[in-house]
Amino acid sequence: MLKLKTHNKSLFVDLSEYSILAARTSGYYPPFKIEEIAEFSLWGEHTVAGIRAFLGSLGEFREEVTDFVISRCGVHPEGQFIHFFEAEPVGKLKDPTDLNEILKTEFSLDPEENEIAFLNVDDGSHFDLKGPELKKRFICGAPTKELQVVQDRLLEYGLCPERMELSSVATIGGIADYASYDSINSPILCVELNSGSIRVVIQRKGKVEQIHSISFGLNKIESLLQSELGLSDEESGRKLLFSNDLDFIEMRPKLLKHLINVLKTFIGNYEIQTGLAIHHLFVGALPEKLNWVSQAISSSLEIQRMQLCFEPWLENLNIKLADGVEVSNLGNHWMALFSLMGDFSPKEEVASE
Repeated sequence: MLKLKTHNKSLFVDLSEYSILAARTSGYYPPFKIEEIAEFSLWGEHTVAGIRAFLGSLGEFREEVTDFVISRCGVHPEGQFIHFFEAEPVGKLKDPTDLNEILKTEFSLDPEENEIAFLNVDDGSHFDLKGPELKKRFICGAPTKELQVVQDRLLEYGLCPERMELSSVATIGGIADYASYDSINSPILCVELNSGSIRVVIQRKGKVEQIHSISFGLNKIESLLQSELGLSDEESGRKLLFSNDLDFIEMRPKLLKHLINVLKTFIGNYEIQTGLAIHHLFVGALPEKLNWVSQAISSSLEIQRMQLCFEPWLENLNIKLADGVEVSNLGNHWMALFSLMGDFSPKEEVASE
């Protein structure tokens, strides 16, 4: 039986393969205040006890090592998917039988083995079969067994998630809202690089226009580095990825050559289809030590990286910072955690008198 500790404080956690991002807040629903933030790197040596101590010390949530803290968690499960589907005819998305057939034939997804959600493209809300007929939908989710693996990890770390969602989906909503807040009307190229794959999203004016997945991730870059330098193992390559070794710096464009070429193809096709040029780049998920990846992509594509100013954007979401909480120097990977906090539901327009 879980021994839960109840508090008048709230805890948001983003668990990725790179790190654990956490924030203690005064509530779960805006308006609230962020009282403390912290990051725990998962690269290198770490223990479950160390992680539990890190989370427990964030505002002294846990009094005993056996306590579990209720939290809201963003996760990055293995095998997660986000697809963009355009129905022909539109009514094809209204029949559950048709939906299951689409999952199997179009995306090779078995509804019995995956947790799957259908979302509206315009605002990210859940698709209602009885609602209005819309042509475009998100299909997102992850294998059930992989979600169980992540949930078991959270429990192992002393977290009992009262809500668990895909951080990748939350981040898409966060970037869309940030673009609206910052009056960015031109297309944004969003790149999320994980160990085994890369997800590419092109969005404009708060709406997703294209989604692509590439079977080229950090593991592939490590293998290339190992081969180029004749390293004895991939672990050596991984350590070098996080370094600022001069020889490695000169190799970076070559390591990313395949990715850059694929991105150029996506961008070229999009610009031909829409007549619009992409001027903004957001690279998420990666920790600060891998910031060179976004720098190399930006330089090679000649697209400006988005410089996120979290504090005014959070205030626009009715989320304030407590004294001593500093976010001006945080990397883009923090967007995943902050996106879990925001309410991105459509705002009702006030009629003019």
